[in-house]
Amino acid sequence: MNDRVYYFIKPYDESLPMPPQESFAQILNEAYLHPFNWKARTTRKSFWWSTLINLILGILCVILGFYAFNQSINPGIRIIDGVVAVIAYLWLFLAGLGQTIRRLHDVGYSGYWYWAAFTGYGAMFLFYLELQPSVQRQVKWGKYFFSTQDYPAGHKKTVPVPTIGQILKEHFFDCFKWNARSTRTSFWVGTAINQVTLGISTLFIYAFSAFFTIIPGWRQMPQAIAIFFLCFLVLLLIILIWSFLAQLGHSVRRLHDAGFNGGWWWLCIIPYVGDLLLAFLLFHPTVDADNKWNKYLFDSEDRIR
Repeated sequence: MNDRVYYFIKPYDESLPMPPQESFAQILNEAYLHPFNWKARTTRKSFWWSTLINLILGILCVILGFYAFNQSINPGIRIIDGVVAVIAYLWLFLAGLGQTIRRLHDVGYSGYWYWAAFTGYGAMFLFYLELQPSVQRQVKWGKYFFSTQDYPAGHKKTVPVPTIGQILKEHFFDCFKWNARSTRTSFWVGTAINQVTLGISTLFIYAFSAFFTIIPGWRQMPQAIAIFFLCFLVLLLIILIWSFLAQLGHSVRRLHDAGFNGGWWWLCIIPYVGDLLLAFLLFHPTVDADNKWNKYLFDSEDRIR
């Protein structure tokens, strides 16, 4: 096994088979003729070549779309150009989605991690995974398209896999348990849920602000209603504070799991680049060994990621 320490992109283990080399034609075939085949894996080379091609074709589709709305050309041609541009852009999206899911499979993650792209840190984590090399072991999501090559079954993971209930408990109800560690899965799922909670709470606060700004005569509302609104606002503030503490505790445990002291959390106060530096540490994989910060808050018999 390759046990070398790495800090961003994991090196290949040269004692194991390397991922297959695909031709340019095979990359195009995989990306654009198999957008709905998600039960497979794709190499890093195939993913990034198809991403570059998608970018170029996407720009051409945008240009074609602008041309379709040019008033100086025939209306019939405008409609045809617009339809072609929409269909092409939709197909590019589906091709990119398929490649992303297969790339996640190739690094040992479920395709459902694609949804991480809709959160702040999650999008950065997804980018981090897409940069990683192929895991040199079998995965449960199939093989490569144009190769019969397969990897050894691999060793059993010693990192527990949390359930959603365990993640929720750890994130929101174990805020002050810092002398522990937290898996990468637990942290990023908890972070996504935390962002949704913060977003909803912030929207409620904005709604209250708009209510007191727009509605005339709110000062004359019945005292009972005013007290209710005040209590609800206090509750929202408590939720915001609790969400911050929950995220802080989970971040400290995740740093411990990656082999770093929780004090590195203070990187986030550095203007502009602090969050990026902290995210870099939080992306780091689990150190698969005991450390001085105790164990996980949960455990599981299922040890594979």
